[in-house]
Amino acid sequence: MRLCLAILALLTAALAHAGPRLAGPRLIGYFPFWASYSHGASLADAPAERLTDLIYAYARLGADGSVSPGDFFADQVKIHQGDALYRGNYALVPLLHKRNPALNVLISVGGWNWSTHLSAVAADPAKRRRFVATALALFDRYGFDGIEIDWRFPVVGGHPDSGRRADDAVNLQRLTRELRDGCARRPRCVIALTVSPLAGQRTGWVFPAMLADVDFVSLIATDFHGSWSPRTGHKSPLYAPAGEPSIAAAVAALKAGGVPAGKLVLALPAQGVAWQGVAPAGLGQPHRGVPLGTWDNEQTGPTGTFTGREIGRLIASGEFERRWDDVAKAETLYRAGDGLLLSFESPRALAAKLAFADREGLAGISLWELGSDAQDGLLAQAYAHHHPWAARWQALCRAAGTALPWLAGVTFGGLLGALLLAWRLHRRRHREQARHGEIARVINALPAQLDATIAAVDAGKRRLAARPIDVTALDLAALDTLAERSDALRTQLLPLTQRAAPLRELERFSGAIAGERSLECMLDAMVRFLGDDPRIADAEIRDDESAGADVLCVDADRCGARFSHDTLADYSLVLRFRSPLSLDDEAYFRSLASQVVLIRRQLHELARQPQLLAELHEVASRRERLHYIRAERGYSGIHAGGLAAPVYITLRLRAIRLYFDELVQVHRSYLVRPQAVSGCRRTGGGVELIVAGHGIPVARGQLSRLKARFPHWFVAESACSS
Repeated sequence: MRLCLAILALLTAALAHAGPRLAGPRLIGYFPFWASYSHGASLADAPAERLTDLIYAYARLGADGSVSPGDFFADQVKIHQGDALYRGNYALVPLLHKRNPALNVLISVGGWNWSTHLSAVAADPAKRRRFVATALALFDRYGFDGIEIDWRFPVVGGHPDSGRRADDAVNLQRLTRELRDGCARRPRCVIALTVSPLAGQRTGWVFPAMLADVDFVSLIATDFHGSWSPRTGHKSPLYAPAGEPSIAAAVAALKAGGVPAGKLVLALPAQGVAWQGVAPAGLGQPHRGVPLGTWDNEQTGPTGTFTGREIGRLIASGEFERRWDDVAKAETLYRAGDGLLLSFESPRALAAKLAFADREGLAGISLWELGSDAQDGLLAQAYAHHHPWAARWQALCRAAGTALPWLAGVTFGGLLGALLLAWRLHRRRHREQARHGEIARVINALPAQLDATIAAVDAGKRRLAARPIDVTALDLAALDTLAERSDALRTQLLPLTQRAAPLRELERFSGAIAGERSLECMLDAMVRFLGDDPRIADAEIRDDESAGADVLCVDADRCGARFSHDTLADYSLVLRFRSPLSLDDEAYFRSLASQVVLIRRQLHELARQPQLLAELHEVASRRERLHYIRAERGYSGIHAGGLAAPVYITLRLRAIRLYFDELVQVHRSYLVRPQAVSGCRRTGGGVELIVAGHGIPVARGQLSRLKARFPHWFVAESACSS
């Protein structure tokens, strides 16, 4: 027993002092915002303890250089439940730091679809300043530790909508220089770039000057072949025949060009790509397109992308032949029945790349993306490669965390059972002894008590004889009737006092949701309200449920219920009760649900008003081109790009803000779109914002709030300070 206690104490002390701080090569994981849609993933799911850096993709880069959240719902609205309710993935960044204080969480800007404005922003000094100011503001507000600029691609371009200039590479260097200057007083500020493995997409890059202000640069080694390729090939080959692209060839070219090996990271895929209709030869063959991947459906169309978890299931099915390419150090799967060829990053292929990175002295590896990696998959393998003892220790801790509580529980249960049995035996003996003693005392005292009782009875008879009491049958009947009526009155009044409390709670709930205008806010208010109810064990909002036939469906065991309705879109509220629900309690919770449905129906009826919808459409259709809205003599004038004259609607500014909360009221007569503000200037009457060349007055009472929320508006013109 002493040995077990000593082991438990030793493990507890080791767990308490074992920190997550990692030394050595970087282990980087990407988390794209759309993982919260396609995977249903949360940023809290990221294995922070195994990472040195986590990169969240992507932020939005405006044409004016401003950096802002990339997806409003995933980043700032979607509810994640842990020890509390968290709104959006951004709210989970502090939790990652708590789990691993040494972790760097970066925000990424760019990517294939979002590099549109990078060329214009990097070329304009004012836009570069706005880029730096808004990026640092994003760090401060949400807890990010740095930024990755994933520009696809300077000079040569990538996506057809992306801008390009001959001096893009020079301007990128200026942008990183200004970022580094802006980070000068920060204890931690990581700056990263990405670089293509193809020399034709690195035109104008001058090394090592390009990386003077950069902590690391990721070589995009994730997509040498994909769904766009006319012929099949390895997704991420380490080697290739001379003249063909590969990781080793790209690393050699970059190092020869002046890239420090200690700043170069290999970005590797946690996903695989598949083609169908491939001849048995497999590689280098034409194909008939790609199949539906892990997250694909008829609406999205096929991408051929498979996650590591899905690939593991395909291998386990026994339908595929595994093929190892010893030249490329890469692996594929082939299914002869339909000619499906799948290229993926296998443990054997990753081991070859990790050994290569060690030999070349590279900065580390990154994985695109964490949600596609299998449990104990590629990241776990890379972590064990760089930190073998730490990985073994973590495995031991996980095993201890599973086994020790069970063993301790069994031991404690046995001891508790033995103690309980001994206590019950002792208590039984004590009771028997007490009972025997009581019987003896009663027997000994019985003669004297009998004598005293006989004497008392005789005395009572004498007193009754002296003072006779006349109690008639009528008096006794009246007393019995009064007693019965008192009991009946008590039975009627008690339920009334008990039923008044739920009515007061319903009134309080009505007040809680009356001011909420969005469905999400109503459900949040309902969850908070139910959190105070002692009958509720748990309340969870789900967004993948279809509406049932009844607004409140109670489980068969009456320990749970689901609140859903057509007016709640795809949301539902799942309740768990601490004890089976009574009929009165069911009526109470059904009333709560009905109040939400009633308010939602009223909002729907309001939305059916044709004039209101038409006027809201006038604003919404110009959302991206909107400059400002001005209140004028009972109307509101919409000023937007492409309009020769304002468009007037009858909605007041206050009503417009109810539906478009991204608009900012800077004056009682003006709403502005923040992205349309290019700066400010001082006038004789105060401060004006510059919006599409127009001066918009700022109310004096709004100035301090606007400076705190939008500091970049006031950066360029020091005259605007007050």
